[in-house]
Amino acid sequence: MALKFPFVTDKPRASAPYRMAREGYMFELDRANVEKLKTLPDFEGREEPALAEDFMRFRVETWADNLGDAGAAPGEVSVSVDPHQRKAHLFRGATKLFSADI
Repeated sequence: MALKFPFVTDKPRASAPYRMAREGYMFELDRANVEKLKTLPDFEGREEPALAEDFMRFRVETWADNLGDAGAAPGEVSVSVDPHQRKAHLFRGATKLFSADI
């Protein structure tokens, strides 16, 4: 029987975005926005993928409810982090759907 060790690297997760679905909305947080998230005091020192997954997990339900209440159709939603305003801006294409406090 041979031992198998998973591949380990110091490099961050590949450029694939973090995605999480809720109530027909597919929220997507790309690599650049994960890096912005890391600059916020609440998230400093946290490692991926837990940082991005926890950030999304604890917010997508509220975002989905708010988008539904605002009449936004289900579908793809990009999440953009603004570290200066401490806001998450939700976009569909170039259209801003909603902004939420972080």
